[in-house]
Amino acid sequence: MAEVMARVLVAASPEPRAVLERILAGHDISSAGDMAEAEQLLRERTFDLIICTVVFDESRMFDLLRFAKATRNCQSVPFVCARVRRHILRSPTAVKAAAFTCGALGAQAFLDIEDYALDADPEQGMHEAIERLLDAPRVGAPL
Repeated sequence: MAEVMARVLVAASPEPRAVLERILAGHDISSAGDMAEAEQLLRERTFDLIICTVVFDESRMFDLLRFAKATRNCQSVPFVCARVRRHILRSPTAVKAAAFTCGALGAQAFLDIEDYALDADPEQGMHEAIERLLDAPRVGAPL
């Protein structure tokens, strides 16, 4: 588990942002509700992790992922795409396509709350997955 507080950018609309803020309790969270706000935060601050939900700013998750990977100070920052509301991308094919595209564009993970549905606490399962990502060595990070 990450022992130090991580700086995390959460790019999400209000409802999924609240879920992610619960999951990330104890970390230094900055939130962005739209693309302009996310871009500004990524230019001005450094983060240990970027988490963006599927429907961020009217489904601009892939745009933010491309921006982060093209921005020098963000390129080595793990980017996690997330689906935290089960009624988004209901089709298994759509979920698989989103996960594939996220990986192809350079995201470290696509986390789907549905993958933790059988857990007693799905949010805890997602929390543990995020903590593992925070503990992993960063590719391209300075030694």
